[in-house]
Amino acid sequence: MRKSVLRRAALCAAAIVSVGTLALAGCSSSTPDAESSASADAGAATVETITPGVLKIGSQQSYIPGEFFEEGSDQVQGFSVDFIDEIAERLGLTPEWVQVDYSAIITGLQSGQFDMGSGGMSPNPDRLAQVDMVGYFQSGATFILRKADEGKYTDAQSLCGKTIGMLEGSSTLEAAVAKENETCSSPIQIEHYTSTPLGLQGLLSDRITAYTPDVAQTQYIVKQNPDDFVPIGDYTLVDYLINYTFTKENTQLRDAVYDALQEMMDDGTYDEILTKWGIDTGGLDKPALNGELDATP
Repeated sequence: MRKSVLRRAALCAAAIVSVGTLALAGCSSSTPDAESSASADAGAATVETITPGVLKIGSQQSYIPGEFFEEGSDQVQGFSVDFIDEIAERLGLTPEWVQVDYSAIITGLQSGQFDMGSGGMSPNPDRLAQVDMVGYFQSGATFILRKADEGKYTDAQSLCGKTIGMLEGSSTLEAAVAKENETCSSPIQIEHYTSTPLGLQGLLSDRITAYTPDVAQTQYIVKQNPDDFVPIGDYTLVDYLINYTFTKENTQLRDAVYDALQEMMDDGTYDEILTKWGIDTGGLDKPALNGELDATP
């Protein structure tokens, strides 16, 4: 039986339920030994946070499959959540997630609402002038289409004159579209959304021709909803690292997160988490500092 448009618009979150549940079911927890506990205590003693012993993370919590909610659950999950859970444990901190719109992550961080920002943010000069970043995954922006439009569009130029959707605050993507518009006979129009599920709803209701998520999101959404969405192909509008963000003043926390990520990459924990979420591209061998893979704290 054919689903209604509204029902189909919500399928992204619904389809994630079974996959997220299976992924979580395959996990097991273990009690850290005395050495790791001592290391965690040392980390907690040396890393200053807004609330002692707590690591507050500001996130839009609709970055699928990085940070999102399973339908009917108030528990945020995803590969970035697993990264942060592991980082916090190594630093002897308890993670606490704070919901904030993507466009307000930097201002929320600067106003002291949380210790670090997350949610798939890419580096650009404007952002780097305001915050420090630690890159944890290589991604990029692509286009997702309705299944009915499969093969109709191949790149950004084929979308000239059309309206596309993207998250509010996506300045890197806006700049990339502006560059494409320099050679468009009719410009690409942009409609902004506060979350990816709302963007997918706009796509399914024909309000927009394409939505612009990152590569990891596209792979996950299409895999779970093959009858409704297709990728535009292997094309990327722009490639970028996705990052955790920190105030310019809190270099201590920035460096501690960088070091914990490097340890996870070295001991295999990082790759195990990506594999758990079915992500086989975009992994790094070392974290990036302020957009540079060769830079270190």
